[in-house]
Amino acid sequence: MTLAPTADTALLARLSHEAIPTGAYFRTRTPGRARPLTPQQQHANYQQLAAVSSRPQTAPDHDRTPIRCLTIRPPWSDLIAIEDNQVAKRIENRVWSSRWRGTLLIHAGADVDIPALALPAVRETLDDDYELVRGSVVAVADLVGVHADDGACTPWSQPGCFHWELARVQRLTSPVPARGAQRLWTPTPHLLRRITEANPHLRGRLAATTAGADA
Repeated sequence: MTLAPTADTALLARLSHEAIPTGAYFRTRTPGRARPLTPQQQHANYQQLAAVSSRPQTAPDHDRTPIRCLTIRPPWSDLIAIEDNQVAKRIENRVWSSRWRGTLLIHAGADVDIPALALPAVRETLDDDYELVRGSVVAVADLVGVHADDGACTPWSQPGCFHWELARVQRLTSPVPARGAQRLWTPTPHLLRRITEANPHLRGRLAATTAGADA
C-alpha cells in the first residue's frame, strides 16, 4: 500500500494499535518541507485508511460477552455522557471503522484534550465549574451505526472521519474507575459488576445485554 506523504505512513502504522479521534493527521499533516496534500491525495489516503480500518472488531469465539467499551478523552467523553440529546455529543469521530454493533460503555481516558476545552461549542455545553471525569466509565450507550464522512451530520461531526452513531445514552450517576485500552475493548465481568453495584438503575439494561454470555 502506498500513501502520499510519510506522515500518513506513520499514521497507518499506528492505526492497527490505537484509535485516534481526529482526522487531522491524514488530512493536513505533512512532513517538514513537504508540499501540502492535494484534494486527490487526501481522498485517496482516506480510502486506503478506510479499507485497512474496516476489519471486524469482534471478540474471539471464546469471549461471549456482548458488551464493548471505548476509551475517549475528556471533555468528549463528558459531552457524550450528557443525556439531553439536544445538546449532547451523539457522534464519535474516529479514523477507523467497525462492523461491531451493540451496547457500548463510554470510558473517560486519563488524558484530557486540552485544546478542546477552549472550543466555543464545548464551553457553551459544559458549565464553567464543571469537573471533568477521568479514568472512569461514565456512560452506557448503543453503537447503532458507523458511516463515512458525509458532511456535518451533527454539530459535533468532524470532516475526514468515520462518524460513530450513538443512541440510548445513560449516564452513570457514580462513575466507575477503570483502566482504558485501545480500540474497542471488552470489559471484564468484575468491571460490569462494579458498574451495576454503583449504578443500580443500569442493572436491568446490563443484565439483559449479558444474559446470553452465561448461557
